[in-house]
Amino acid sequence: MVTVAGIGCRKGAASDAIIAAIRAAERASGMTVDSLATAPLKAGEAGFAEAAKALSLSLEIVTQERLEAVAAETMTFSQASLDHAGTPSVSEASALAAAGAGARLVAPRLIVGEVTVAIATTDNAPRGNDYAIEDGEEE
Repeated sequence: MVTVAGIGCRKGAASDAIIAAIRAAERASGMTVDSLATAPLKAGEAGFAEAAKALSLSLEIVTQERLEAVAAETMTFSQASLDHAGTPSVSEASALAAAGAGARLVAPRLIVGEVTVAIATTDNAPRGNDYAIEDGEEE
């Protein structure tokens, strides 16, 4: 079983904000992530590397080709994400691509402040839609 948190954020997001969003997504899904992933567009964000180090998790920068290959499998759509990153959801596509063949999203991305997190897994965990698109708000 592989469980990956795909992450998107606004430019300059702090590692504390990224960690808080990951923890919120873990609580909402009832899962613990094994690794982190994001898009090439976010590769230079220091907050990602700092968060991965603080959590003792690996961080994969997914190739653009792999993001585009799973774009049709995302649950949510952001025109801004599509325009800037070539995928309708950076967090969802990153999680799916990094988790590998047979991966599926546990639920739509969770937005916590300036960070989005989506969890993908290759196990048979039940698919849930019981957490909101934005932390603290209803869909």
